[in-house]
Amino acid sequence: MLPMQEARPEVLLEFLAPYPPEVQELTLAARIRLLEILPPDPCDIFWDATQAVCVGFTYTGNTTHNVVNLAVYANHVSLIFPWGVKLRDPEGRLRGEGNQVRNIRVPTLEALSDPYIAELIQQAVDIAVMPEHPVPAEPIVKVMKGPKRRPKPATRE
Repeated sequence: MLPMQEARPEVLLEFLAPYPPEVQELTLAARIRLLEILPPDPCDIFWDATQAVCVGFTYTGNTTHNVVNLAVYANHVSLIFPWGVKLRDPEGRLRGEGNQVRNIRVPTLEALSDPYIAELIQQAVDIAVMPEHPVPAEPIVKVMKGPKRRPKPATRE
């Protein structure tokens, strides 16, 4: 990870606030691990979407060129491959039935060190749009309009 990226970006912490602590910590650690795996200087993309909070990475500054992203749900984190349909997945681990996106659950940080998942990430990098000249690794923040599906706070008895 380069100094440009903060380990715990304030905007991401704000977006993750409704989630259980273990989901928050897995998300933050998985983001750092992806920054270590991916080629240097990606732009972080932080989405406060309606169904999930997402953390993605692009090298062009354009969100449509997202290489991979983490989708955060109430009780799990998934690794999303925006062009997953193009990846070789002989073991059939990727889920998704649409014409483009595929995903795999990340139950623990160690899952990102699984050689099979590492190979899927490398394939995503290999097909990613990379600019001829690097763009500044500035974070991109997107907040989707509409109601958000977020975990309900735990009730205390």
